[in-house]
Amino acid sequence: MTPITPELKLHTHQDTDSTSIHIDSLIIMYRGNHYHLQGGTGATIHVFTQSIAIYVLTIHKGLGHMALSAYMVPQPDALNGVYMNTPQEIIDHLGHEWEQLPPEAIVEKLMDYLY
Repeated sequence: MTPITPELKLHTHQDTDSTSIHIDSLIIMYRGNHYHLQGGTGATIHVFTQSIAIYVLTIHKGLGHMALSAYMVPQPDALNGVYMNTPQEIIDHLGHEWEQLPPEAIVEKLMDYLY
């Protein structure tokens, strides 16, 4: 598994009826392909490649959320993923000491839960 630092693009639009700006999508651009991500303000994103797969680990400690999404080159949408919406779910999947694990080790553990 190889960590990569792809280009990230945030697509937004301004509401025509107000001054509101809406986030439409977060896109990874890597080797000429675009991949649609889940993520938001305050999230930390780690991206890895292995063979023709791209794995995206999103950690939002402030909200107690974590997700691993798997993409197959060049498909723009994740083929599968595992989502943890509470700190307890993260502990159930990774153990109490999960914050001491490097991102690559977290991805490897969560790959067992991909469906």
